Amino acid sequence: MADHSRDGELSLNRLPHRQAGRQSKGFWRLRWAVPSLLVIACGVAAWTFSDHRGLAESWQQRFHTSAPALRWKLEFDPSTPATVIQAQDPETLVRQIYQHLGEGERSQALETARALATQFPNFQLGQLLYADLLNISALQPLQGSDLDMDAQPSAMRRLEELLLEAKRRITRPSPQDLQGQVPASVAFLAAEQPYIAAVDASKSRLYWFANRTGQDGLLKLELIKETYVSVGINGVGKIKEGDGKTPLGVYFVQRKLPGATLPDLFGAGALTLNFPNAVDAMRNKTGSGIWLHGTPSAQYSRAPEATDGCVVMANADMDELLRLPDWRMTPVVIADKLDWIHAGQSSLAYKSFKPTLENWRSDRLKADIVKLKTYYSPRFERDALDFDHWWPKLAQNVSGQRKPLQVVSILHWNDGEDTMVVTMSDQTSHHKGQPLYWRTYWQQEEGQWKLVFEGPA
Repeated sequence: MADHSRDGELSLNRLPHRQAGRQSKGFWRLRWAVPSLLVIACGVAAWTFSDHRGLAESWQQRFHTSAPALRWKLEFDPSTPATVIQAQDPETLVRQIYQHLGEGERSQALETARALATQFPNFQLGQLLYADLLNISALQPLQGSDLDMDAQPSAMRRLEELLLEAKRRITRPSPQDLQGQVPASVAFLAAEQPYIAAVDASKSRLYWFANRTGQDGLLKLELIKETYVSVGINGVGKIKEGDGKTPLGVYFVQRKLPGATLPDLFGAGALTLNFPNAVDAMRNKTGSGIWLHGTPSAQYSRAPEATDGCVVMANADMDELLRLPDWRMTPVVIADKLDWIHAGQSSLAYKSFKPTLENWRSDRLKADIVKLKTYYSPRFERDALDFDHWWPKLAQNVSGQRKPLQVVSILHWNDGEDTMVVTMSDQTSHHKGQPLYWRTYWQQEEGQWKLVFEGPA
């Protein structure tokens, strides 16, 4: 498999919630780092939830000037009555904790942290936050470089990962801010394509959309799932097998693998992707087993960069995706940073590409072999074989076509080269009563769009 867990690196964040307040040896070795953690958290929270522009700068200045020799403690009101706090996911409670701290509501923050640790006992960030809030009032300022030497490197690394996870969770774009916007890579979706998904690695987020496009063809997407995810331990931009990176590009869901058929590493189950795609193969990229999957049962989530290349999410989120109908061939755009446009917009690349696609479909239906051949690039490749090998078979398929190919989706990708990925249904050919699907990859060459791949989806 392409992905392996880094579970077990640190026991600090696995404290059961009933023991979160105990002064364990591992935790107290790191006690000097906890005030910094909460100062950063409060600063980000104040910036996130306040309308006062100057707060972010003041918190940042306070951290840089005070963190090395902090002398402070939080005191919580012991008489605060317990309240019932419920949430469907831990991220909601994490954001509430930071909001309470940013607003100075310390007892509410502790109560929410207690609820977080109780409801999600395997959520490591939640356990750390609860332990911090319970213990911080007893901390004494410690100085000296020997503290760095005393802390275990693996523990410090995991603490940094948890801090990055907290930052990614509380600074993620609000779903409300994305209303009416779509990933810029989505050029066209027919009404028959149920979903499209997009991953923003820089924000550790996955967005899953239901396609509400009508018969008028005007793109309309509904965001039905937005969640935190982890990517490769070495980031994104996969080149070769074993590089610990998540691939960037346009991919498609191929198979659903229930968790009962997989090792515990994959949690609730997996959706497999078609990496390497046709363009990846042309660029000699290697690797396999790139999946969307869940987490081991002992973990709720993983660090933002913690996999061997897969995109990993909490089991509850993965289970929701696995229950969706008609998931096969869902496009999944994986980007280092997603660009967003208004749903009614069309990219310049798509506007320039659309006439070429329509002319190709028309000439294909007319079986104009001579003209059709001009659409193909000399770089055309399929299964490591060149255009001269494939052209006789491609021409034969065209001669037998009686109905036009129906466009299902068009995705645009630019990583230095403009690429259009077009999936179509072939109403002429059927398998078990269902039309076959055809996929083409187009790239620009000297200002013209040329086919570099054509084959079954």
